Amino acid sequence: MVASNPTLTGPIEVQTTDQGPSLNPVTEQPILFPEANYMLQGMEEDTTLDALLNDTTYDPAWFDLDPDIFYSNNNNSCGFIPNAHIVDEVDRNDMRHTTEASAGTPMSGIGSSAYSNIWAPEIQLNTSALITDEREHEMAYLIRHFTESIGPWMDLFDNDEHFAHLVPLKALRDALLRNAIAAVAAKQLGRVKGHKPFIGKQCQRPAHMEIIEDGYEINWFYKAANYYDKAIAFSRTYLAALSGSLARPNSPPASSSPSVGHSDDLLVAVSLFSLYESLDNLEMGMNFQHLTGLKSLLTAVSNNDQKQSQLIPFITVGRRASFWNFARADYQAAYTNRQKTLLDTEDLQMWRNCGLQVQADGSLYADPPTIKDDLLHCRELAQLVSHTILWLVLRVTNYLASDSDQTPSVRHGWWKQLTAQLDSWFGNLPETFRPCAQVRYPLQMRSHRGGTSQLTEVFFSINQCAAAIQLYHFVRILLLLNKPSPAGIDISNRLKAYREISAEAIKHAREIVGIALGRPHPAVRVEMNLPLYVAGGCLETDEERKVVLELLRAIETDTGCSTEVKVRSLIDEWGWAQEPEGVA
Repeated sequence: MVASNPTLTGPIEVQTTDQGPSLNPVTEQPILFPEANYMLQGMEEDTTLDALLNDTTYDPAWFDLDPDIFYSNNNNSCGFIPNAHIVDEVDRNDMRHTTEASAGTPMSGIGSSAYSNIWAPEIQLNTSALITDEREHEMAYLIRHFTESIGPWMDLFDNDEHFAHLVPLKALRDALLRNAIAAVAAKQLGRVKGHKPFIGKQCQRPAHMEIIEDGYEINWFYKAANYYDKAIAFSRTYLAALSGSLARPNSPPASSSPSVGHSDDLLVAVSLFSLYESLDNLEMGMNFQHLTGLKSLLTAVSNNDQKQSQLIPFITVGRRASFWNFARADYQAAYTNRQKTLLDTEDLQMWRNCGLQVQADGSLYADPPTIKDDLLHCRELAQLVSHTILWLVLRVTNYLASDSDQTPSVRHGWWKQLTAQLDSWFGNLPETFRPCAQVRYPLQMRSHRGGTSQLTEVFFSINQCAAAIQLYHFVRILLLLNKPSPAGIDISNRLKAYREISAEAIKHAREIVGIALGRPHPAVRVEMNLPLYVAGGCLETDEERKVVLELLRAIETDTGCSTEVKVRSLIDEWGWAQEPEGVA
């Protein structure tokens, strides 16, 4: 058995006889054992090397390295170059093509990394093993944290729970998803200062992968930026492969199948990138650049698939999960920036392809009585109804952004249609959208002669039902506050209409606050940032307003999602000179 060695001058011949290895310098070369440090005998002197070492004339420019060139080829390990991505040795293996297996020689590994360890001191080998163990532990810690804590946020309206259940499994073989997951998990840990809550007292000690040494002292933001940079680097490879696939839409199915997996993984990764940016930029309506890129990917991939399959629209599980995550981010960004949504709410075929039943005449369901009374498909119907309210939220957001583009009559007609659709949605709710527990919230109202509060704590057994009900009350308030005024109405009737609108808006606001007071799953709490903000603007008593501030602050403390700008905006809106005492 012979293997080439770049360091020695000749081949190494390995013998497997029962006798001890011969070290005759004339007939045989020495055998190398990685576990031992044998003296190499019989090596001829390399006169070329001696001449090089003894030569006192050399070019100083040989040592003058250009950092941009040296670090540009996937070697920005320390992050010295701002525009070059960081790839460490662990991830470099994901990018390197493994050619040893195809060489067909049993010892093809010798002469590369395996052979280089022969010369490494034992302390260096131990240090490398320790670093590898620490990285594997950290990655396991982050992936588990994502699966348990962050994945459910993204799966709030997805019964398949694609992000929490399937994406971590895909990350086993996919460096893009693995680093994107780690980036989001690390940044969220940084936002909550490394806090990972354990619910209640548990007899069994936490698993090793659930804890990390000095977790509160780790600079999670630095680690998040590092993982994010790696993920962006890997995404460029996917984009290049996907661009080539989209440029050949008429290629055979066998060659197009890799693009399906690549495009789905890329869509999932960009969804994770958007969440990464939104953790501290939610006030700016997510990262609009990522949302625009995700919209372009969704459009390009969908158009390509429809060209290849004209009869049946091709929507994978991952693509549908990414689509509905995008819809949630889209309405938040559009409302915050006072602009139209990126998704076209009037492209009914697109929404039907993604699971809705909306009809051409504006009806929400193909058979409304089935939606309300079918008890055999509760979870499927809960998802359909929740997706339908998301579509209505996007429609209302577009209505608000089109204020200056329409005549009063057209705008009034659109308002009436939206109101009718919301009435239909609420009137056909299944039993799963009823709260399973509610109690009166104990709050003394000093401003109302010592009366009790009208707030209640409400709890739903299904998370997406709680979030959907909050979104319903949220858009109801938006429509009430943006109702077109009929022409020719006198002042007295207009004041009466304002009082009626105010009372109705307060009613919906208390419903939103009640669900928040029930302390639902963190996935629901993350989604209630905007609804709570709008509800707080409707409430009139200081005690109820303080409750809203406490709820918003608690969301940021517990989940890491930024709410501080919303809190400051409400304080300014209420005209408070300073933040009242007693607000956490």
